[in-house]
Amino acid sequence: MPSVNESLQDRSIRHAILIQRYGTGVADRIVRLLNSADADIVDKLAARLAAIEERGLDVGKATTKRLEAMLEEVRSLNAAIYAQMREALTDELVDFSAAEAGYQKAALDGAIVVSLDTKLPAPTRLVAIVTETPMEGRLLASWFEGMESGRMDRIAQAVRLGMTQGEGTDAIVRRIKGTKAARYSDGVLDISRRSAQSIVRTSVNHVSNVAAQATWKANAHVVKGWQYLATLDSRTTITCAGLSGQVFPIGEGPIPPRHLNCRSISVPVTRSLRELGVDADELPPRKRASMDGEVAGDTTMAKWLTAKGAAMQDTVLGPTRAELFREGKLDLAQFIKNDGTVLTLEQLRTRYGDLLL
Repeated sequence: MPSVNESLQDRSIRHAILIQRYGTGVADRIVRLLNSADADIVDKLAARLAAIEERGLDVGKATTKRLEAMLEEVRSLNAAIYAQMREALTDELVDFSAAEAGYQKAALDGAIVVSLDTKLPAPTRLVAIVTETPMEGRLLASWFEGMESGRMDRIAQAVRLGMTQGEGTDAIVRRIKGTKAARYSDGVLDISRRSAQSIVRTSVNHVSNVAAQATWKANAHVVKGWQYLATLDSRTTITCAGLSGQVFPIGEGPIPPRHLNCRSISVPVTRSLRELGVDADELPPRKRASMDGEVAGDTTMAKWLTAKGAAMQDTVLGPTRAELFREGKLDLAQFIKNDGTVLTLEQLRTRYGDLLL
């Protein structure tokens, strides 16, 4: 019979797969909103550029004035769609935060062998997770401001570059929109689509993990910590690989996501029956054994990489780090700084000296 923490780890992994699919769906919906503004922006640019082109493309004051007026119109359209995207995603994530807290409470209730008084975080806390908790050091609103200004800067740069090089309206529009043959992936607008997808998916993982932490904190009488668990494949970063399996106090440590598109998750570690004040001797042996407070054995990246062989190790870690790993000179955790970032090779040599010679 698996222990409570083993059961919770297994549920967390299966849950994370569903969350990744959900995040992809949310990202697709947000990008569709962004795409809905493309036609208006491209049409506005084409019409205004054609008017400017009729008068002659030069660097004079009149042309510059018309160019700035055109870009201001586009800037207004751009700001409006990003405001709509931000509102839609915020509403989605607030509902998702509550759903994730509910899931974590239900997971605890379903895995624990005795009846305990578990509870949910306050609703205001669940809203604050979305609006007031930084992701990669920035609030959601700041991420959207950055995406909005970045998209506008790229559009303006493409227009000015095209005009400087003497391109006509059609060529400038292609530079911005892209070509049908490339499914418009070669235009500057596609950068914004990829950026939005990345940030939305990361936001979903962020809310999922922070809502979990908030739920465990509300149930600190049951949960004593959390375990970092990385997705085990060739796209896993060294940072996440090195942290996988480590245990931290609730609300502390390198809570995922650690970077954009991070798929790592946090898993609860419950207290033992004795720590809960339950007389385990009065319970049947199987129930006593199922809630022992022991951390679930992690299918660590180190074990996974060892089984995958040298080629995969080189792909994930890089040849030099992979060689150190194979020789047993350093384990994955030693590739990571205290702040959770990856040590450079030079920093590794400085820290471990003759060990790496």
